[in-house]
Amino acid sequence: MRIPIESLRSLRERFPAVDVLTDRVLRRGYPLDVDDQRRYAPGFVGNVFVWDIDKTYLKTRFSSLQGLARIPLEFAVDKQAIPGMPEVLRGLRRGPGPGFACAPLYFVSASPPQLRKVVEHKMQRDGVEYDGTTFKDWLGAVMRLTPWRLTEHVGFKVCALLTGRIRRPGAVEYLFGDDAERDAWAFHLYARLIQEHLPPDEVDIALADAGVRPEDRHCIHDLMVRLGPVGGRVGKVFIHLEQGSPPTRFAALAPLVVPVRGGVQLALALLEEGLLGVDAARQASDAVRAVTSEGQVQSLAQDAVDRGIVRRATWERWKEAGVKASG
Repeated sequence: MRIPIESLRSLRERFPAVDVLTDRVLRRGYPLDVDDQRRYAPGFVGNVFVWDIDKTYLKTRFSSLQGLARIPLEFAVDKQAIPGMPEVLRGLRRGPGPGFACAPLYFVSASPPQLRKVVEHKMQRDGVEYDGTTFKDWLGAVMRLTPWRLTEHVGFKVCALLTGRIRRPGAVEYLFGDDAERDAWAFHLYARLIQEHLPPDEVDIALADAGVRPEDRHCIHDLMVRLGPVGGRVGKVFIHLEQGSPPTRFAALAPLVVPVRGGVQLALALLEEGLLGVDAARQASDAVRAVTSEGQVQSLAQDAVDRGIVRRATWERWKEAGVKASG
């Protein structure tokens, strides 16, 4: 027999004992499905790249209830990568130097874990190597009488990132999301939590101001206690403007948050940061050029220069790499 969610809410309100039992369940932590295959040496302080999947790497909408209904009918071959993003991912993994860095690379998705195999297959097809994935446990959210977690993302992203950082507290993280949800604000808030060493009452105020519900605030407080003082930080946050949001929307979050228009600008931004090699940046641009035009690629590059994402000297180096490849 299926019990309507409204009845479960009513049960909690009418019987405090049920609510106490529910609180005990909630304190077990946020319902996450985590797979991490990498082991770190004590004191690791290197770079770690953490990507969203939906609308940042792939053209999918599985974190919505409507998109979830299509999962049984979708296969890896049906997934479309955003042009240039597989090239950027492979380049980050390889590193900017002559050797193969095998840089730590993770994916975090609000999609249910039932999608993991499909996404992993798509990554294999794209030649994208990675170290782990974290999905939102939709069934766990419902079983804990918190169905609102299915469509709430700020609390989820903060909990997922803190859970990952417990295994690598000294890392410098670079985070990648999109403008379709509230990734920029979630990532910015997470950076504040680990870098500003706020007292618990200020942490609670910051979380409440971001719309994080009490249940998730409990989870975040518990994770921060487990994490303890950290020496790491968030290096940059890159937001893919999937919805075409004006970059000025994120001005208050600068300079940590960098809004980018597609694979060309993301590649240039990472080239500027010294995180991506020039060949990988050129390959990402070639992938975008293949589905648009040379004029569009140059327009995106010029916009990146105009907005200060990349210096003109770096832009010239990128252009020269393209000329050498075509010659």
